Amino acid sequence: MDTTTSSDGNHPQPESDDSPTPLILFPGLGCDDRVFANQRAAFPEMIVPKWIEPKPREPLSDYAARMAEIIDPGRPCFLGGLSFGGVMALEVATHLMCRECYQFASIRGLDQLPPRLKMFHYTSDMVMLVKWFSPVIMATGGGWLRPIVRHTLQQIKDTDPRFMRWAARAILHWQPSEATRKVRLVQIHGDGDWVFPSQLIAADLMIPGARHLVSITHADEVNEYVRKRMESAPKWTSDT
Repeated sequence: MDTTTSSDGNHPQPESDDSPTPLILFPGLGCDDRVFANQRAAFPEMIVPKWIEPKPREPLSDYAARMAEIIDPGRPCFLGGLSFGGVMALEVATHLMCRECYQFASIRGLDQLPPRLKMFHYTSDMVMLVKWFSPVIMATGGGWLRPIVRHTLQQIKDTDPRFMRWAARAILHWQPSEATRKVRLVQIHGDGDWVFPSQLIAADLMIPGARHLVSITHADEVNEYVRKRMESAPKWTSDT
């Protein structure tokens, strides 16, 4: 990834008004860059990083710090993500020059995690069951599935099982770093989300009729809102 540095190579340059600020988006658990196909045309500056290998039982905040070192563009940027990716974006934002962070169907802390997930210690096994059965579901009923479901199952099928198991456990033990409180966070949510119920989310934009894959099913509304936020977001400064 290209970075913008000063002539001595050590300090980031001030943000240029005529240079588009990169938008870095993290996919949800079991997904990859295909989940943002509806955002790619709207945001040509969009970057979707590939996940790095997690260390055994590595805390989510530690993983985010390592990820930030790898993807750092060396200049101000926007961050965002879907579901698990939104949590990752929030933690990564504490290490980068983030002007604003956009969460799609995600949470800012464990207070927004529904009790059923807090109490369910085998979430990682649930996720793995979906992965193991996704080829069977697609083979036996793929022709009857809605395109969005079929595409999501294909992404789950293609995801590294070790990463899925780590991520499912990491989110349950996530302890948000203190620095996340300083991130300019924008939450975009659907009022029909069953993974992270809307009653627990004080969203900046609550979209009627949208469920968990809000950035896919309601892409036009999400993209337009994000575009307006990016245009009005304050410039990054060292005091941010």
